[in-house]
Amino acid sequence: MLSIKPEFMRRLRAATTVAEVQSMVTAAYTLELATIPTYLTGAFSVKPGFNPEALALVQSVAYEEMLHLTLACNLLIAIGGTPAILDTGLSLEFPTPLPMCVDEGLTVALGAMTPEQVYTVFMGIEHPDTQAILPGEQTVSALMLQKQSQGYESIGDFYQAILDKLAELEASGLAPFGQPNLDNQVDIRPWFPHVECGDGKVSNMETARAIVAVILAQGEGAQIGDDPIDPHGGFAGSFAHYFKFGEIYFGKRLVADAQAASGWSYSGAPVALDPEGVYRFLPNAAVSDYVPGTAVHTAAADFFNSYKRLLTSLDQVFNGAPEKLKSALAIMYELKLLAQKVVQFPAYPDQPASYVAAPPFMLNKKPA
Repeated sequence: MLSIKPEFMRRLRAATTVAEVQSMVTAAYTLELATIPTYLTGAFSVKPGFNPEALALVQSVAYEEMLHLTLACNLLIAIGGTPAILDTGLSLEFPTPLPMCVDEGLTVALGAMTPEQVYTVFMGIEHPDTQAILPGEQTVSALMLQKQSQGYESIGDFYQAILDKLAELEASGLAPFGQPNLDNQVDIRPWFPHVECGDGKVSNMETARAIVAVILAQGEGAQIGDDPIDPHGGFAGSFAHYFKFGEIYFGKRLVADAQAASGWSYSGAPVALDPEGVYRFLPNAAVSDYVPGTAVHTAAADFFNSYKRLLTSLDQVFNGAPEKLKSALAIMYELKLLAQKVVQFPAYPDQPASYVAAPPFMLNKKPA
């Protein structure tokens, strides 16, 4: 469960203008954007030919995060806001607490897809806001109960508060969807088929609720409420993010299990995460980690420049050129190819047995 800082919730609930809600939706898409380097770094750390099931799972989550980013930007555009993907993406520094979130021990780092990274970071980001016993757990998380007792609220609460505030502003006559700019929004159907929110465009409260429902079902976990839980929520009936990562961590597919407290257990077919098939990445890599003039620095700079092109392309997509999403998705494939070049080098040429160079999502290292 990501715990939203109380000041964000207070500001949102006290908002009296559409502009104030725009700033909150901006914070929401920033959160979605921040997860993409985290999951892509994990995917890029898998050696060719190894761990295919685990790789497919983390790639599917990264793909769905692109959908969530798109839907959040459509919502922002619909209420008159302007996404700033390039500036936002370049401003992200790792390791870091996620945007808006209370630092309750979850520090999001960029690293290889180890069991520790999957459990601590990936599953930490996606942990559902529930008092149910989840698959793989024997009891309800003590940290979860503590946060709930202290009044912390989740990303699901935050999105719901956005919807409540938009409905309140609409009822007051401020017309937040008065000019939804539909031509500037992305029609998700060609890129994200089988998503239950039509074309993903937002023009009123009904369509706003539909896109938020998709984000929460796929990400935080299916809307659990009372037991028994339902872990579904991803594309084509697949599991929500937390449970996909659980399959990687526990090494087994999630299956219905009447004997388990949750009704589900990680006891199905194997999902291998062979450590020999994962590069030992330099954590939280930046271009500045690599010595200028070396082959590894050149490869790292090429990767970062491609990432910057991706951000630039997405910035154009959400600022009047939605048809360019095809080009942006093509750059994501280019990132994969350039990442394969970076990992051919040791991070430190004079220490060939040390870290493998990791594709950098930052130009400069975050100050200690």
